[in-house]
Amino acid sequence: MAALSRVRDVLIFVGLMWAVFFLNWAVSGSLNNYGLLPRSIHGLPGIIASPFLHADYAHIISNTIPLLIMGSFVALEGRWRFWIITGAIALIGGGLVWLAGRYYVHIGASGVVYGLFAYVLGRAWWQRNFASILLAIVVLVLYSGYISSLFIPRAGISFEGHIFGFLSGGLVAYVSWKREKPRRVA
Repeated sequence: MAALSRVRDVLIFVGLMWAVFFLNWAVSGSLNNYGLLPRSIHGLPGIIASPFLHADYAHIISNTIPLLIMGSFVALEGRWRFWIITGAIALIGGGLVWLAGRYYVHIGASGVVYGLFAYVLGRAWWQRNFASILLAIVVLVLYSGYISSLFIPRAGISFEGHIFGFLSGGLVAYVSWKREKPRRVA
């Protein structure tokens, strides 16, 4: 029952994504103007808003399924873990896109998805316990194509969101491992 209540947070996040998607559809996509626009004061709120904005059904579905899977893996680590990790990935990755991204409006949760991908892999690398390694293997089997897409930019896709999301997920995994690592007493 505790595991189910933790996964509920992931469902809330994805539900918010879909609610914003339908609201955006109802207003003919005008909410996409609140996406992340690099190096622009107007684009700063997009760091928080962009993961909830999607161009079309294919876009939101391609982010929903991996978010449900990898988000649930993160949520199983603890009660507030999903929100803390996802928030850190969105802020760091979005901040990096804002600083160094191409000057067009970036929308979508794929930066968060790539961040969760790197986070799950990074946790396995640093923790080296059976559960984290097993989850990393599952994620690699399901989403190994993500690795190649980090190095092959495609038109109309925020390459920066992917790479900066991935880097932020790895950083968040490392920092959280360092904070939890038992200290040796001499």
